[in-house]
Amino acid sequence: MTKDDASRFSTVKDQYILAMGAALLVTILWSTSYILNKMAFQHHIGPFTLAGLRYSVSAITLVLVRLILLNRSSIVPKKHVQKGKVRIQLRPYYIVVLGVTGYLMAQGLQYAGQMLITPTQTSMILSVGNTAALIVLDVSWLRELRGRISFLGIVAALAGVVVFYFPWDFRGGHISGILLILASCAGYAIHLALTRHLLKNGKASSGDLVLMPMAIGAFGMLVIGLIFEGLPRFSWPLVGIILWLGIINGSFAFSLWTWSQKHLRAYENSLINNLMLLEVAVLDILIFHRNLSVAELLGLLIVGLAILFVQIYSHLKRPT
Repeated sequence: MTKDDASRFSTVKDQYILAMGAALLVTILWSTSYILNKMAFQHHIGPFTLAGLRYSVSAITLVLVRLILLNRSSIVPKKHVQKGKVRIQLRPYYIVVLGVTGYLMAQGLQYAGQMLITPTQTSMILSVGNTAALIVLDVSWLRELRGRISFLGIVAALAGVVVFYFPWDFRGGHISGILLILASCAGYAIHLALTRHLLKNGKASSGDLVLMPMAIGAFGMLVIGLIFEGLPRFSWPLVGIILWLGIINGSFAFSLWTWSQKHLRAYENSLINNLMLLEVAVLDILIFHRNLSVAELLGLLIVGLAILFVQIYSHLKRPT
């Protein structure tokens, strides 16, 4: 091995370690969102208002970052200009659908469900619901999935949920919370499947699939929140939570996750993302002093292993 080869290998290895660390940091930040949402609800803010404010802050942050980058690029002389490159224009109704499914449904309904169940329960139901909904869309629309073994994994995950909720006492709004979370999973799956469809068929660029749909979704959630929930009483802790959720757990974490995906394999991202199930449970115990029974711990373990199996199997079965 020459010095150049060794240097190149060392650089790739360093980037891989940095990407792993960045992806892990993002899962920790996203896990804290479940806790911060619960804290925000204690300040008497409604779920749609909170979600709308959070993603409004994220959208504004992304706009400011784009403006700064555009300003810097206009100062630096362009040595290489690509001619004949036509920018893909995303059709307006796609933007609206992405905004409604990815934010109004996936986030607004999820936040509403989080008010009624614990962070650990939310994380678990989301893991099962999102994976199940994506598999259904993969089979019926994208047709990217190979084999039917993944359905056995979903059945095992559902069995884990059954074990977690033993002896199945659903008083106190648990059923409503679970149904709202599952409805949000449908929105998430449609949004992700449509995004993959648009990118796969060259109908949109990745940059167009984030900002405008986020802005539309945030506006819709704010309108619903202000009409049905009313204007919240802002306090410094609540403002701090909203800004942290929007800037750090939103724009920063999303950008960091996107960067890590360039240096990690798809199944590696899935494995790291699956750590959130454990992270949320640990944070729930440490911050809210939640006590998990043996059945709940066993249920979480079954769900985590089942989702892990489905994700690894799905990636291994995709054509390379």
